[in-house]
Amino acid sequence: MSIFYYLITNYTKTIHLNMSINICKVIVDIKILMSRIILKKIRGLKNMVFENYYDDFFNARKSLEDPYSKIAISKGEYEKLQHIAAKHETLLKKFKSIETEKSRLQHEIELLMDDGRKLKQLEEENEKLLNSFLRTRADFENYKKSIGRNNENYRQRVQERILRKLVKHAEDLTRALKILETLKNADSMKNGFEMILQNFNKILEEEGVRPMNCEGEKFDPFKQEALLVEERDDIPENTIIEEIDKGYFINNAILKPAGVKVSKLKSK
Repeated sequence: MSIFYYLITNYTKTIHLNMSINICKVIVDIKILMSRIILKKIRGLKNMVFENYYDDFFNARKSLEDPYSKIAISKGEYEKLQHIAAKHETLLKKFKSIETEKSRLQHEIELLMDDGRKLKQLEEENEKLLNSFLRTRADFENYKKSIGRNNENYRQRVQERILRKLVKHAEDLTRALKILETLKNADSMKNGFEMILQNFNKILEEEGVRPMNCEGEKFDPFKQEALLVEERDDIPENTIIEEIDKGYFINNAILKPAGVKVSKLKSK
């Protein structure tokens, strides 16, 4: 911003200098014109004499000179001409000084304009680099999100695989407990299996695993697998009569589909 401010300031100075130069030119032209008018009166004359300033020598020779070969002016007019000539010289010096200052300022303006073009080029390059950086950062953020989703999906798959194995072990323990219930004098072993099964169920519950308990519900092929079909008239068709192989959910998703017995209307 400072470069452009300096550029505008110098440009304004140059305009003012141009105006001053034009004014000086007019004044010089007027003075030159006045000098030419005065000099035109005495063009072609050989001598110039001044009134009231003839000495005896000139007075003695006055009769010998041609009166048309000289012009007589007063001392005031002569001093006025000298004053005009001196002022003319001063104006010419001032004019040359202003011309020099004008050239210097124009040179500075050209340098500043060149710096302004370079600054604009640098700003354009900076904008390109900034846009490139923003795109790269956006791509990196998308990459991080994609990696995060992939890691989460992988974690969920690993978790589901481990929990399926734990569910199978829990089902094996349940079946073993049912066998122990038929035996006599196996209360201590039965109690040990019950404790182990309770711990398994607690672990599964903490991990978000819960049983389906779909008996009496309508059969859903996305959640259950029909292992047996039984003809019934007392219940609607495709009703789950019995849950043969228990099914489980994990956080509202299906961890293990249930194996069920489904009702079917008797054929007439």
